Amino acid sequence: MKFSNDWKQKWIRLLRWWQSFKKDVSLNFHYLQDDIYEIDKVAHPYLRAFTVLLSLLVVVSILIPIGFELTPDLLFLNRQIEEWILFGFVANFFVRLILTSDRKTYLKKRWFEGVMSIFSIFLLIDIGMFSIGIIDYLFGSAPNPEVMFLKFLKGYLLFVVAVKFLQYLPELLGQQENTGRFLVYSFLSLIAGGTFLLMLPGATQNGQGLLFIDALFTSTSAVCVTGLIVVDTATHFTLFGEMVILTLIQLGGIGIVTFATFLFLFISGGLGVGQMNTLKDVVGESNSSLVTATLKRVVGFTFVVEAIGAVGYYLSWEVSFPSHGQRILFSIFHAISAFCNAGFSLFTNSLADPANATNLGINMTTMILIVLGGLGFTVIWEMIRTQTDHSRWRRRLSIHTRTVLVSTAVLIAAGTVFILAMEWDGTLASYSWGNKIMASLFQSITTRTAGFNTIDTGAIGISATLIMLTLMFIGGSPASTAGGIKTTTFAVVMRSIVMTVRGYNKMELFKRTVPNHVIFRAMTVILLAASCISISTILLSLVEDHAFMDLFFEEVSAFATVGLSRGITGDLTSWGKFIIVVSMFLGRVGILTFMAAFASKVDTNKYKYPEEDIMVS
Repeated sequence: MKFSNDWKQKWIRLLRWWQSFKKDVSLNFHYLQDDIYEIDKVAHPYLRAFTVLLSLLVVVSILIPIGFELTPDLLFLNRQIEEWILFGFVANFFVRLILTSDRKTYLKKRWFEGVMSIFSIFLLIDIGMFSIGIIDYLFGSAPNPEVMFLKFLKGYLLFVVAVKFLQYLPELLGQQENTGRFLVYSFLSLIAGGTFLLMLPGATQNGQGLLFIDALFTSTSAVCVTGLIVVDTATHFTLFGEMVILTLIQLGGIGIVTFATFLFLFISGGLGVGQMNTLKDVVGESNSSLVTATLKRVVGFTFVVEAIGAVGYYLSWEVSFPSHGQRILFSIFHAISAFCNAGFSLFTNSLADPANATNLGINMTTMILIVLGGLGFTVIWEMIRTQTDHSRWRRRLSIHTRTVLVSTAVLIAAGTVFILAMEWDGTLASYSWGNKIMASLFQSITTRTAGFNTIDTGAIGISATLIMLTLMFIGGSPASTAGGIKTTTFAVVMRSIVMTVRGYNKMELFKRTVPNHVIFRAMTVILLAASCISISTILLSLVEDHAFMDLFFEEVSAFATVGLSRGITGDLTSWGKFIIVVSMFLGRVGILTFMAAFASKVDTNKYKYPEEDIMVS
C-alpha cells in the first residue's frame, strides 16, 4: 500500500515533533533529577533526625508495657504511638525512594524494607476506619498477627538504628581531640540512661520506681562498678530492674566505648588511625596499631571468663532456688558483678549468708573472678603471650606486669594476715580455723574494689577496719575494672620513698630506671585522691549525723569504687547521696583523668628555666 506525499510529509513532521518532545522531556527530567539530588542532600539531615525520632517512639512503645502498669489510657497511648511508628516507617521509606537518583539500586538494597512497608500499609488500613482484615487473611490462623508484626518491626527499627550508630562511631571517635573528656561524657550518658530506666515503675517491686536521687545513686554505683546500694537489690527490683543494673555493670566494667567499638568491628573492615589514637588510652594500649587486636581481646576475655565464672557459681550453689532459670540468673549476675569488681548481689546480705559464707566453691569462684578483673587486661594478655611465644626476647615480663603481680600478691597476703590476726577472736571467732583463713583471704581480696563480703563489715574492729581502708585506697591495677589509686601508683611511691631515704637521685625498679614523670604522676594521683576524699568526708560530716569512722569508710569505699559499707548507705540524706555519687564517678573515671580532661594544656617543651634548689626536710 502506497501513501501520498502529503501523508509522508505529515508523518515526517510527526516524527520530528516526537524526537523534539522526547529531547525536551529528557532534558527536563535531567533537570528534575538534579533538583531531586539537591533536595536529597538538603533533606538527608532531616531524614536522619526523623529516623532518630522514630527510634525514640519505638523505645517509648517498648518501655510502656515493661515499665508501667497498663491502664486503659496507657494502652490507648501505646496504640497511638504504634500507629505513628507504622506511618513514619512507610513515609520514611517512600520519601527516600522518591528523592534518590538511583531507584533501582535503592530497591535492590532495601527490598526488605519495601516488603515491610507494604505490610505496614496493610496494617494501617486494618487498624484504621476500614478494618477489612488484610493482615488476618495474609497470616491465616497465626495468633495475634498484628502484635507479632509490630514486635518484629520495632525490633528491626532498633537494630537498624544500632547499626547506624555503630557506623557513625568511627566518625565520632575521629572528631575527638580529648580522649579523657570523651570518656567522661560516655560515662555520664550511660549513668543518665540508667537513672531514667530505674525510675520507671516497672523497675521496682512496689510499682513506683526509684526516686531520682536513689535512681541516680544506683545507676552511678552500677556504671562505676562500685556496689554501694540505697535499696536492697535482692528484694526491691523486678527482673527488669535487675537486668538494667546488670547491663550497666557490664558496660561500665569494660567501658561503653570499648563495647560499642567491638560491635562496630563486626560490621566494618576496621578503624582508621585517628580512631585508634582516640581508643588507645581507653583500652590501655600504648601502640596505636595494636588497638583493634587489644580491644577484641579485652571483650573476648571478659565474656569467656564471665561464662566460666557463671558455670562455677551454678555448680557451687547450695542455696535452694525455686527454678533452674533463677539459678542461672543468679550465676550470670554474680559472675559479671564479680569480674567487673562491682559487688552487687542478689542476696540481701551479699555473700554473708551461712550457705555462701563458708562455701568453698562460691568463695574460690568469687575470689578468682575479682583478682582476674583487678589485674588489668594488659597484664593478663602479657602473661598469656609469654607462655605461648617462645621467642627469647619476649620471655621476660615487662616492668609494669611484674610490678602489678608483685604488688597484688603482697597486698593480698599482707591483708589476709592482718585481718586474720586482728579478727581471730572477733568476727571470725565462730569459724573453724580453715574458714577463718578463707574468710580473711576473701576480705583481703574483696576490699581492693570488689565489694562482696562474707562477714558483717559493720562488726569488724577498728584496727582491721583501718587495714581495709588502706587496701581500699590502693585498689586494683591500671586498665582493669578496679578502682583506687592503683597498685602501680602505690608501688612507685613506696619505692621512691625508699630510694630517696637511701640517698639515690633516681628511682630504680626491677633493674630498670623509672622516669621522673612517672613518679610525678604517681604523687599527683595520691595527693588528688587524698584531697578529694578529705573534702568529701568533711562535707559528709556537715550533712550527715553518723560516726566519723562510718562516714570516712563510706567515702573511701565510694571513691575507690569498692562498695563495702558499715551499714549507713541507705540512711544517707539526699545531699549525702549526691556527695557519694560524685565520689564514685571521680573514682571510676580517675581524678587525674577528669581534671586533665578539662584543663588547658600548656606547651613547656619550647623553653626551660634555670635550676635552683629548694630546702625540703
